[in-house]
Amino acid sequence: MVLDIVGPDPTILEVLMRGGAVGAFIGTAIVMARRPFGPARVTGALFCLAAASHTLTQHPPFEQALGPAWQPIWALSVMGAGLFWAFATELFEDRSGLHPVRLAPAMLLLAIGGATRVGDAPVEGLWLAHNLVGAILMVHVLIVIWSGWRNDLVESRRRLRGPVLAAAALYAVIVIAVQTSEILWRPADALAPLAALMLFALGLAGVGTLLRTEPDLFASPGISASRSTAGSKQDLAGENAWIAEKLDRLMAQERAYREEGLSITALALKLRVPEYRLRRLINQELGHRNFNAFLNQWRLGDAKQALADPAEREVPISTIAFDAGYQSLGPFNRAFKAETGLTPSAFRTRALRSASGGSGRGATSAA
Repeated sequence: MVLDIVGPDPTILEVLMRGGAVGAFIGTAIVMARRPFGPARVTGALFCLAAASHTLTQHPPFEQALGPAWQPIWALSVMGAGLFWAFATELFEDRSGLHPVRLAPAMLLLAIGGATRVGDAPVEGLWLAHNLVGAILMVHVLIVIWSGWRNDLVESRRRLRGPVLAAAALYAVIVIAVQTSEILWRPADALAPLAALMLFALGLAGVGTLLRTEPDLFASPGISASRSTAGSKQDLAGENAWIAEKLDRLMAQERAYREEGLSITALALKLRVPEYRLRRLINQELGHRNFNAFLNQWRLGDAKQALADPAEREVPISTIAFDAGYQSLGPFNRAFKAETGLTPSAFRTRALRSASGGSGRGATSAA
């Protein structure tokens, strides 16, 4: 019975490793799919199912054993790089909702893969295009992992950036390279046991990481009003209260958030506190998962007060954005719309229309 499933050539060890990897990926998908649902949970569960599918499709003898179930397994495997990209960007960019466009790369990969099965399609060219798209997505994932590391305030997520997701991206790049070489030159069957071992290791690493840090990784990026910078220091005690008071004074009175290129390292130096303590305070006590989100709270508060001030009705919106600390209008407009549901110009029009007697800028600068 076993010989009918694995065929005459593959070793029992490779089959066992692939089976273990499939079990680990499916177990990780189940862990991710628990409530409360969020974009990273959904895309993460889909990616884990795709990884399990990829593990199976890389061993052709499984196709006959799985019968009709092979088609959806193949489809998930083909979408793997796109689902990994969706998961990584959702997890590290703290998005509040899953937009269908995030699944567009996965659907593109599926369309390319499906085209290889149509009539006299140029199979080799299509698979090369599929691998090229996958490689581009993996490179972007590595850029996201690297560029966001410094501003990430979730300690478990900062530790996760390097060892697990970068390893998964590296594996995907290697697979793409090997598959491309097979298309252009010759099969690389000798690498199959090594690939099975890497998949098994990644599956176990994923399970272990999520069991340890899952609540922190998938916490909501939203910030409640009760945990705002100005109000939360009343609930702190000891050294945290002292640091929070200094931080509030530095931001509200000295408007440090307006400083170009302000980093959490520079802010910790200004406060004369260890960087790790400041990270922990802003994340665990003030409710921010990313340093840019913390700065945006202050910058947007500053901008909203200026836009609502009748005395500044003639000041260009770009000037207000730059004064608040933004380096370009694009990030300002996106952050403002996400915060208020309005464009800056629409917000100004509404605020000035409802103003009675003029609105000064004396209110607290954090919205």
